[in-house]
Amino acid sequence: MQDSKKTSSQNLKYEEANDVNLFFAKSMSSKEEGLPSIGWLCTYTPEELIIAGGFTPIRIMGSKNIYKSESYFPINYCPYIKAVWEYILTNNEKLRSIIFTNSCDGMRRLYDICRKYSPKIPSYMLDVPRINTKDSLDYYACNLKKLVNFLERIKGEKINSSSIEKAAELVNSKRKLLKEFTSIYMRMPDLINTSTYYSIMELSMTSNQNIFVDDLNKYINSLKEMALQKEFSRSAKSNNTPKIMIIGNFVNEEKLWDMLSSLNLRLAADDLCTSSRYFEGFVEMNHNSAQNSNLFILKAIASRYINKPKCMRMSDLGAKLDEIENNISNNSIDGVIFISLKFCDNTLYFFPLLKQKLAKLKVPTLFLELEYNNFSGGQIKTRIQAFLEML
Repeated sequence: MQDSKKTSSQNLKYEEANDVNLFFAKSMSSKEEGLPSIGWLCTYTPEELIIAGGFTPIRIMGSKNIYKSESYFPINYCPYIKAVWEYILTNNEKLRSIIFTNSCDGMRRLYDICRKYSPKIPSYMLDVPRINTKDSLDYYACNLKKLVNFLERIKGEKINSSSIEKAAELVNSKRKLLKEFTSIYMRMPDLINTSTYYSIMELSMTSNQNIFVDDLNKYINSLKEMALQKEFSRSAKSNNTPKIMIIGNFVNEEKLWDMLSSLNLRLAADDLCTSSRYFEGFVEMNHNSAQNSNLFILKAIASRYINKPKCMRMSDLGAKLDEIENNISNNSIDGVIFISLKFCDNTLYFFPLLKQKLAKLKVPTLFLELEYNNFSGGQIKTRIQAFLEML
């Protein structure tokens, strides 16, 4: 009888830990109200500057169902870009502006279409360097200054260095909490499932920053209390379950996360622009320096974004391969699942290089190509199950 009560208590705690509504109700409601929103699309977009301008930065995840946007693009075009354009067409009154980056040719064409067919929404193209040198860092800092000027025109007043510094501190605090949350998730997958983890990651990019930081801090404290229980002090998945690393681009698939939660695997590392590439790295500022002018802080912000985990758009793919190799080694990865959105040139060019690297490391890999919010769950699940059996 005591064992039955103990198991019931454990299940209750597990359900609580994975109830996003329970801990993040304020963050979820903040998506629909509060400060005017500015949409962004790439992890090289500095949220700090948007917050400093008095706006809420919202990553545009795109509409789940596409109706109108199909007529604007060729059939063999990035499904995420189509989903974003669908969202813009149906939700343009919610956005004060949209900040694009030159992450790929598809994104540049989306910027052109937005300017032509939705001219009432101010659009800005942020030019992000593809190399990491002193000159490129200076160039990027100058581009951030131009972005500040754009935001000032929308706001109707100047953005001072103090506002930017406070915004940088806020975003740094969010990154620190996301790193801590990720560490708990990776160490105790029996406490937090994959679907919950990525739901919270999405909230971190689509809700009011102050509210989310407060909610996440409370959630982490609750997780720590639950982890003190004997049931969760050592994960059942720690020893006998394959350790998997997921690599890809923009992957935001609820159906996929639910599927992975149900399979016998342990997600021990990832390299996605919806998680680690989003929160890794901090803006380093010298608070005692008299040089904390706008330009000094903009250079600190530029340095963080240029030096964060690299996207496959960057020119030095050798450095990206080294990043992945270190991640595999540090986390004792048994297999890699590489996920690419259909028609994504950046990932499709990169995968053959990665496959060669993984072959030398003797790490098995599975390649999955997905339509955005539209893929065969049964087929994908069968392929993943066969891959796990091979490990």
